[in-house]
Amino acid sequence: MFRATFFWLILGLASALQVPISARAEVLTAIPASTIDDPKAFWRATMEEFYGRYDNRRKCWVTGGASEALCMRPHHLAEVVENGARSFYVAMGGYAVTPEGGRADCHACPGNLGLVILRPKGNRLALVARNNLAVDAGSWGQVPPEEFFRVVELGKDNHGWLMEFYYTGQGYTEGGVNVFGAIGDRVVDLGFISTHSDNAGTCGDGLGACYTHSYEILTGAGGTEARFADLVARKVENTNPGAPGTVRVEFSEDELKYVTPHALSDALGN
Repeated sequence: MFRATFFWLILGLASALQVPISARAEVLTAIPASTIDDPKAFWRATMEEFYGRYDNRRKCWVTGGASEALCMRPHHLAEVVENGARSFYVAMGGYAVTPEGGRADCHACPGNLGLVILRPKGNRLALVARNNLAVDAGSWGQVPPEEFFRVVELGKDNHGWLMEFYYTGQGYTEGGVNVFGAIGDRVVDLGFISTHSDNAGTCGDGLGACYTHSYEILTGAGGTEARFADLVARKVENTNPGAPGTVRVEFSEDELKYVTPHALSDALGN
């Protein structure tokens, strides 16, 4: 169907990296461990650690040269406990600065997302894992809003981010959840799970029947020994009364990512 094909072309999801799952390395940063109880100090030190100086004019931390500068800001912070230790899952969002000094403003223009995992080690915070600090995410030159991010338990002593993303084109809206997590010392894309489809912009008033198919992603990691346990898609709303109430979303050890199962794809009408 056009709406599904168009959505996937715009989203341009990267395939999971084929790297072994290994123990996480830890590298000391300059971030004082004392800042974890002072959000303002934490964010200031963390942004300077990964993005450099603060630009008073742009009201963001700017990194890179004039031709590839990024304007980045704090976005989402979650604290969890892993192996008995406090761990901090940090998301930073922003955009690539255009030659005119602003940001790209189009439907297919992504923002930039930095993801890092930090853990206290002595009087400083250690870097456990990070992505490239500028992965493409979102649209209209912005990453999805803070409320679209969740940090959940993916497996035993292992957490990750769920980032919701929706895209509307020609009256159709498609959406889902991007999963990010650590493999070794890298935060990688662990796959995109389709969870939503509707035709609210091109139905009714003689245009055909309206439909909405929507699921939410829940963690199913309780009691497992696996680092990446299966997730569960639970029905929120579905015009089709025969749609399943829940669908299990498995982690592929071969592809190192979560794959949208056929049962869920069918429930979304794709």
